[in-house]
Amino acid sequence: MLDAVQYKCPNCGGGLIFDPEKQDFICEYCDSVFKEQDFFVKDENLDADKAKQAENADFDNALLYICPSCGAEIVTDETTAATSCYYCSNPVVLSGKLSGNFKPDNIIPFKIDKDEAIKKFKELCTKKKFLPKDFIYESRLEEIKGVYFPYWYIDGESDGNINATSKQVRTWMVGDMRHTETTLRGHFRQGNISIRNMPEAALKSKDRDLLKYVCPFNSADFVPFSMSYLSGFFAEKRDTEKSELENSVSEKIKAFSRDRLLGSVEYPNVSLKDSSIRIGEMRWSYNLLPVWVLNYKHKDKNYIYALNGQTGKVYGEMPVCSKKLAGLFAAVTAVATVILTVLTEVLF
Repeated sequence: MLDAVQYKCPNCGGGLIFDPEKQDFICEYCDSVFKEQDFFVKDENLDADKAKQAENADFDNALLYICPSCGAEIVTDETTAATSCYYCSNPVVLSGKLSGNFKPDNIIPFKIDKDEAIKKFKELCTKKKFLPKDFIYESRLEEIKGVYFPYWYIDGESDGNINATSKQVRTWMVGDMRHTETTLRGHFRQGNISIRNMPEAALKSKDRDLLKYVCPFNSADFVPFSMSYLSGFFAEKRDTEKSELENSVSEKIKAFSRDRLLGSVEYPNVSLKDSSIRIGEMRWSYNLLPVWVLNYKHKDKNYIYALNGQTGKVYGEMPVCSKKLAGLFAAVTAVATVILTVLTEVLF
C-alpha cells in the first residue's frame, strides 16, 4: 500500500490546506487556522543531519500522477484530489512516490486564492464581445487548478573587459559650404558583474510556453520549500536538469555582461570590437512558482487561461462566436451601404 503525507487538523483530524488569502493553513471541516509550525513540531535535540533526513523523508512521500494523454507529470499529496490533468482535462493516474532528488529549494506560496482567480477570469471574459454564449458556466470554472511550475534560479559572477569604438559626426554651414567633422574614439571597459535570480524554466514540454505569458515573479517572496504548501495544489515535475542548461546559461551571462559594460560607454554610435568575459562559479536553486490554470474545450479545441498566483497577471486564449462576428460584419456592411446610398443621392 502506498504511504502518503497528509496534514491533519490538531483539533478535529480533518485535512489541512494552504489558504493563499490568509497565508496560513486552514481546516475545511472545523475552520481552524494554523501556522506551519503549529503542526510541524520540531525536536530541538534533533541534530542537523537527522533533521535533514526527516525533511527529505517528508518529500519522499510526495505522490506522482501521470497524464496518459499529454504526458504531464504532476506532483501532489493525498490531500489533493488529483482526478484530471490541469492542462488537457483528461484523467490522470497515480504512478507512485516521487524521489527526494526532485525536492525544491524554495517556493513562492499562492497569494491569490481560487475565488479571486475565477473572478479575474470572468472579468477577462466580459471584455471579449464575441465569446460564445455557452462559454462560461460555473461547473467549468470550478475546474481551475492551482499549479506550481518548476524553475531554476541562478546566481553568479563574471569579470572581463571589452574594446569598443564610437563614431560622432558633426556638421555645420559656413556660407554656402557644409563642413563635416567625424570623430572616432576607442573605449576600454573592465569590471565585475553580479547576477542574481536569473530564471530558467525547468520544463521542456508545452507548459514551458505558458509560463512566459504570466512572468515575472517577485523572488522576494521565496520561502524555504515545505510539502505543506502543496496541500490542495499541484506541482509540475521538472524534466530539465542543470547539466542541460549550463552552456546556454553561461552564454546568457556573458551576453548580459558585455551589454552592461558596453552600456557604460556614454557616447553615440558605439560598436563592440572584441571582448573577454570569464564566468565564475554559478549557484543554482530549484524553485516552484504559483499559477492558476484553467483548461477548457470548445468545439473540440483546447483553450488555456492562466493567472500568476503571486501578482495576478492574466493570460487567456478565447474562442470567437462566428454568429456574433457575422452579425457585426452584416451590421457594418449595412451601415456602409446606407452611407453609399446617401452619397449617391447627393452626388447625382
